[in-house]
Amino acid sequence: MTTLPFFPKLYEHELFYSGLARYKVRCGVLTDKQLLFDVFDKRTIFASPEIPNGLEAAIANIRPKMRCSGLDIIENHTLYPLYTGLSPENIRNKIKNEMLSSVNNTYTTAAGLAACMLKTFPYMRYCSECVKDQLAMHGEPFWDRRWFGIFTTCCPIHGLTFQSTNILIHDFSRHAFIPLVDVVFDQYGVEKNKAKWQEQHMSKAATKIISSSHTLNISFDKLTDFYRSIAYEHNFNKRSSIDQLAVASFVRQFWKQQWLVDRGFGDQDFDTRLAYIFRKHRKQHQYPYHIIAGLPFFNGDIEKWWNALLATNMPKNASQSLPQVINLPINTSEILDLKQSWLTLVKQYGPKKSRYLNTESYNLYTKLYRNDKTWLLEVNAQNRIIRENKNCRVNWCKRDILTVKQLFKILNSADDTYSPRRSKRWFLSQLSNSASIEHNLYRLPKCTAFLNSYNETVEEYQCRRLTQVTLNLANKKKRFEPWQLYRSARINAQRNISSTVIKVAVWCHNWLIVHIK
Repeated sequence: MTTLPFFPKLYEHELFYSGLARYKVRCGVLTDKQLLFDVFDKRTIFASPEIPNGLEAAIANIRPKMRCSGLDIIENHTLYPLYTGLSPENIRNKIKNEMLSSVNNTYTTAAGLAACMLKTFPYMRYCSECVKDQLAMHGEPFWDRRWFGIFTTCCPIHGLTFQSTNILIHDFSRHAFIPLVDVVFDQYGVEKNKAKWQEQHMSKAATKIISSSHTLNISFDKLTDFYRSIAYEHNFNKRSSIDQLAVASFVRQFWKQQWLVDRGFGDQDFDTRLAYIFRKHRKQHQYPYHIIAGLPFFNGDIEKWWNALLATNMPKNASQSLPQVINLPINTSEILDLKQSWLTLVKQYGPKKSRYLNTESYNLYTKLYRNDKTWLLEVNAQNRIIRENKNCRVNWCKRDILTVKQLFKILNSADDTYSPRRSKRWFLSQLSNSASIEHNLYRLPKCTAFLNSYNETVEEYQCRRLTQVTLNLANKKKRFEPWQLYRSARINAQRNISSTVIKVAVWCHNWLIVHIK
C-alpha cells in the first residue's frame, strides 16, 4: 500500500474527480497516467467526473491522509445520489458495487442515462459566483457536483445560468483530470444571466435529491402508488384508471409549453412520455421526469414534494393508506338490461363486430365481462358467425410455367458488368409476386430447378466480372496489368481468392496480350 501525503481534503459537495485534479496540481508535473497508477494502482481507470469507479483501491491508498470510506465518497462526492435517488434497490446496489470495484462502469445504461430522450448538456460547467465564494473561503476553486447534472442548466444557490467550458464530461481522452483552476481565470468580467424560474426549480429539486437521497429507498411499486395517489387526490381519474390527458394538461399549464419544448419534449409526445410516469413502473426514469411530473401537484413546493415521497417510502401500516377507487358492483336488474342489450347486438352483428361497433357497445362488453364473464363467453360462442372461405384455388402448374418464362427473360436481359450477383434472392426480387413465389416454391418444380441451376455463386460472379471487363478492354484496345484487371472487376486481390478465379484472371490477361497489339 502506498501513501499519498499531499492528497487534499475534499470540500463539501466537491467531486472526487476534482480532488484528484487538485492533487495533480499539488504534485506539479504528475501526468494523468501516473496519477492513476499512484491512486488506483492501475492505468485503465476512467476519469469520470460523475460516477467514478475503482474507489476501494483509491481509498486504500489515500486512507492515511483522508479518513473516509468508499461509501462516504459515493454519497457525498459523486453524482450517484442524483442519478439513482429514485431508483430501486437492485439498480442502486449494482452501480455502487461497480463504483467500488475496478472492473466495469456501466452506470449510463443501468441508471437510464443512455436511454433518456431529454436534452442533455454534455460539457463541464461552473457558476462564476460560486467560484468567487470558493476563492474567498478556501483560496482555490474546485468542481462542485451540483454543477454536473446533465439535465440542469443553472446554479441552485445563485440562480445564474452556468458558464460552459469546451471540456466534455465524457471526454474522448477518458483519462484526463482537468482542475478548475486551469479553466477559470478572471470571473469578474463574466456575463451573468439569470435563469428562468423553471430552470431554478429543476436545479433546486435536483440539489434536494443529491442531499437527501440516502433517506429514500423507493421501489417501482411504491413509485406507482405515489403517482396514483397524487392523481387521485386531484380527481384526475376515471373510476379506477387515471385520466392521462387531464394529468398532462395540468402539468403543462404549470411548466408552460414552450419551456417543455426547449427541454426536449416535442409538441406531440409530451402527453405520451408523461403518461409513462403515471402508469405501472417497469423501467428507470431520470430525475427530470420525476421533477416535472411531481412538482405541479405540490404547487412547486420542493419540500412538500420530497416529504410526500418519503411518506410513500414508509411501511404501509405506518403511513396513511393511499386513496383507492373501487368499482361498485352493478345491481341485478341493471345486469339483466345489459345482457338483453348485448343479445340484441350479438344476434345482429356477431360477437366481434358488436364489441367494436361503437363506444357504447365497447363499454357494454366491458361491463358484462367484469360482472358476468362466464355468461358473456357462452353467448358469444353460441352466436359466433361462421364465414365461408372462398375457394380461390391457383393453377400452380400454369403459374410455374409462366414464372419460369419470366425468369429466363430476366436471365437473358441482365448482362451488365456491374449487375448484382444473380443469386436466388436476386432472381426472386425481379418478379412482381416474389413473396408468393418464394413461399410456394415447393409447388413450383420448374422454378425450383431454374433457381438451383442458375444460382450464381460468389466464385462464378467474380469470374463473370473478369470476363466482362476483359471484353470491354478488348473493345477499347487497352492492355492492363493483372492487378488493374482485378481492380476493374472489383475483386480485392489481398483477400483469399479461389484457384478458379485466379486461373480465369490469368487466362483473361493472356488473352488480352494476344488480341491487343
